[in-house]
Amino acid sequence: MKAYGEVRQRTAEYLFVIRLKQLREQAAARTDAASAAPWSGRLPGLAARPLEGARPGR
Repeated sequence: MKAYGEVRQRTAEYLFVIRLKQLREQAAARTDAASAAPWSGRLPGLAARPLEGARPGR
């Protein structure tokens, strides 16, 4: 039974490492996607939008 416990422990550690790797890759993909559009590309569109509550002509 001792060998079974050791194998079970190693398997759990291996699966844990694999899952951490997957989570890191997903986080990196989200970070890359979020930074794909630089602010210099977004600012003209944001500046052209009216402010909330602003009245036209004022």
